[in-house]
Amino acid sequence: MNALEVQGLTVEYHRARRPPVRAVVDVDLSVAAGEVVGLVGESGCGKSTLARAVIGLLPRAGGTVLLDGGEVHELGRSARPVAERRFQMVFQDPYASLNPRRRIGHQIADGLRGGPAGRDVDGCVAELLEQVGLSGTVAHRYPYEFSGGQRQRIAIARALATDPRVILADEAVSALDASTQAQVANLLVGLARELGVGLLFISHDLGVVRHISDRVAVMYLGKVVEQGPTEAVWAAPAHPYTRALIAAVPAHDGAGVLPLALAGEVPDPSKPPSGCRFHPRCPIAVDRCRTDEPVLVTVGPTRTAACWLAADVPQESA
Repeated sequence: MNALEVQGLTVEYHRARRPPVRAVVDVDLSVAAGEVVGLVGESGCGKSTLARAVIGLLPRAGGTVLLDGGEVHELGRSARPVAERRFQMVFQDPYASLNPRRRIGHQIADGLRGGPAGRDVDGCVAELLEQVGLSGTVAHRYPYEFSGGQRQRIAIARALATDPRVILADEAVSALDASTQAQVANLLVGLARELGVGLLFISHDLGVVRHISDRVAVMYLGKVVEQGPTEAVWAAPAHPYTRALIAAVPAHDGAGVLPLALAGEVPDPSKPPSGCRFHPRCPIAVDRCRTDEPVLVTVGPTRTAACWLAADVPQESA
């Protein structure tokens, strides 16, 4: 059984006297214990909306989210059930995700509540700080005393305090400088492998996702259009959108070839194109793409893609 199962998730934004906007449409995802799954797509494709709906911060118009087989409920005014606290989120902005008025040790200790009686809370906080590469002696400090990368490490330590089964990292490195991005991404992956924690890593940077992920899901205009093992998807992308994202990643091979920018913009989700949502930007679209909406189909033992021309892509070996 997977640690996290997302089944048919749909998110709608309702507007007065106008049709609702379906920002996320019928998405299926899974994350196993110790597995790193990358979710990629351009800005505006619905990745962060999906993240917040999965964790329960946004209402769901349809679908279910399961953690170890138990439903993850939408957050209300009451405290989240203890079992659901093992599903944690690391947000994009480390400057906003920590309370500036509370010492970091107290914020990390929040996740330790409900643990064994007599637990040495201060000792546990120090261990968690050291686990993320900080000194255990800094627990008395406030968030403003740390750099952006250090604050994100503190946010990770706070997530680890609940002994999580799954961590959802929503653009968790995009607000950091390049060298710090690599350090924090490697920290997250190392902890996932070491502790057997599932990691759903959301990013617009396919290069980073390729480096750290076991599997990748590609999202476009609210829908997942391709899923599969990262290297298999990279070697032979089945969806034209995935090919375009890969082509836009700079190659560090010294050849001096510029990456290819994807033409056009992500359409307005309130007025999605008919048929395949990508067809107005697709260089190989045929008539059927403009009228019939594709569904995810199997293109290999462990891969799926939502494209009418996916059968023409070289399939992975069994």
